[in-house]
Amino acid sequence: MNTENNPTKNGNDTPQLRRALLRACELAELNPQGARLVHYYVNAVYVLPAEYAVVRLQHGRDGRQRAARSLDITRWLVHTHGFPATAPLPELDAIAVDETTTATFWIYYPQPDDGPKPTSAHLGRLIHHLHELPPSPIELPRWTPLRSLEAALHTPSAEAVMDSDERSWLLDRIRGIRHELQALDWPLGWGLIHGDAWAGNLLWNTQAGPHPTVPGDWDSVCWGHREIDLIPSFHAARRYDRGTEWAQAFANAYGYDLSHWRGLPTLMAMRDLIQVTGPLNRAPHEPALAQALRQRLDGIRNGDNATWTEF
Repeated sequence: MNTENNPTKNGNDTPQLRRALLRACELAELNPQGARLVHYYVNAVYVLPAEYAVVRLQHGRDGRQRAARSLDITRWLVHTHGFPATAPLPELDAIAVDETTTATFWIYYPQPDDGPKPTSAHLGRLIHHLHELPPSPIELPRWTPLRSLEAALHTPSAEAVMDSDERSWLLDRIRGIRHELQALDWPLGWGLIHGDAWAGNLLWNTQAGPHPTVPGDWDSVCWGHREIDLIPSFHAARRYDRGTEWAQAFANAYGYDLSHWRGLPTLMAMRDLIQVTGPLNRAPHEPALAQALRQRLDGIRNGDNATWTEF
C-alpha cells in the first residue's frame, strides 16, 4: 500500500472538518493547537499533540449512540479485564458537535514512521482473547449483516456515483447473502465481537509491556457470530494480496481455521460487499476512492478474484 497516495492517510483537512474539530475541542475543554488530520475514511481522526490525545469525528445520525457504546465497551475491556484495547480519555463522554457529527476522545498511540505493520498473528491472538471474555454487562446490538452498506445505498453519495441498476443489483445481492447466512451453521457460537477485526485497525503500543498491539475502531462492536471477526484476515489474503500465509498465521494464532468451514465462501462474498461501503462515502469528492469503488463493484459483479487497492 502506497501511503503517500492514500487519501485516507493523507487526506485534505476541509473547512467543515476543521470547524467540527475546533467545536469538539471547545466543548471538551481541550487544546487544539497543532492538531493534524491523520486518517479520514468513514470517520475523521485528528491527533492533538498538546493533549497527547486523539479525536474521532463520527458522522451519521446514529453516531452518538455508536460512539457512546464504543467508549463503554472499551472502558469495560480495559479496566475490568485488562484487555489491551485503545483506551478513551478518562471522564470524557461522547460529545454531539452538531446534528450529524459526534466526537470521542482517546489516548494517543504514536506509530513509528518506519518498520513493519502489525500482522494477522497479532490480530489472531487479540481476537481469541476477546472471544474468551465473559458476556459484557453493556447492552450491545445484535449483529445485522451489511446494514451499513444497505443504508449507504440510499444516500446522495450513492446516487452520485452509481446508476439505479447498480444500486438495485447491490440491494438484491445483500438480500441473497443474508439468506445464505441464515442457512449456515456457526460452530464458534455467539458472543462479543469487534465487528471489523482487520489488521489495519491495530496500533502499535510502544508502552504496552506484554501486549505490543491494541485494536482500535470499536464502532461496529456488537453481539454476533464469532466467525465474523475471523473473515477479514482470510479476505485480505485474497483481495489485498496478503497471501495464504497471512490467513494461516491468523488461524494458528486464533486456534481455528475458517477455511475448513463450509460457510467460508458466503462470508468472503459478504466481506466483498462490506468493502464497498468505505470508498462509497467519499467517492463523489475523492477520485482515488471513486476509482477504488469502481474496481470493487466491477469485481463483485464479474465474480473475479482480482487484487484490490487497499486503503
